[in-house]
Amino acid sequence: YDLVVMDPPWPNKSVHRSSHYETQDIYDLYQIPLTSLVHKNSLVAVWITNKPKYRRFVMDKLFKSWHVDCVAEWTWLKVTNDGEPVFPLNSTHRKPYEQLIIGRYNGGSGGGNDNNDSIQEESEVKPIPYQHSIVSVPSKRHSRKPPLQDLLQPYLPAKPRCLELFARCLTPGWSSWGNECLKFQNEYYYTRIENPLHIDRSDV
Repeated sequence: YDLVVMDPPWPNKSVHRSSHYETQDIYDLYQIPLTSLVHKNSLVAVWITNKPKYRRFVMDKLFKSWHVDCVAEWTWLKVTNDGEPVFPLNSTHRKPYEQLIIGRYNGGSGGGNDNNDSIQEESEVKPIPYQHSIVSVPSKRHSRKPPLQDLLQPYLPAKPRCLELFARCLTPGWSSWGNECLKFQNEYYYTRIENPLHIDRSDV
């Protein structure tokens, strides 16, 4: 794959109490065979919560074990319909933002899957801005993240192969893996709109 995105079920007391989803031990992430899923210069993007220990874990341990070099730290600011942060920026409890850590697989010591026609040569790799802010109104459904396909497209090959791990919905053209891949595909989460294109069917 040219891009692997994941939103791990980080241990969280509020999530555990509300039973939104099952969490897992952070060290279980070492079991993901990432090096067999990517090739040199593939992007790896990991969503983290605001706990500093999870950032340190990804930056100092997980990426290192996967032979991934951090190239960007993006921030998703959650706002209301009026454009205000959903929580005060200086809140000591809940923060109105989350972080996305982005890295590139450096090839390791002979690892990676190089049987991909879309592999980018070093000269083709486009630099990613280290800091970037995504501002959007969050979904009412717990833990849904903003779609990344259009935001990351400029830094990927023309026809990228993309994979989402711990997915909770399907993304067109992507591979999705997880216990709840179809969770947000349920028609319960959608509103039916009759004739959204206002097509005149009187002559049909």
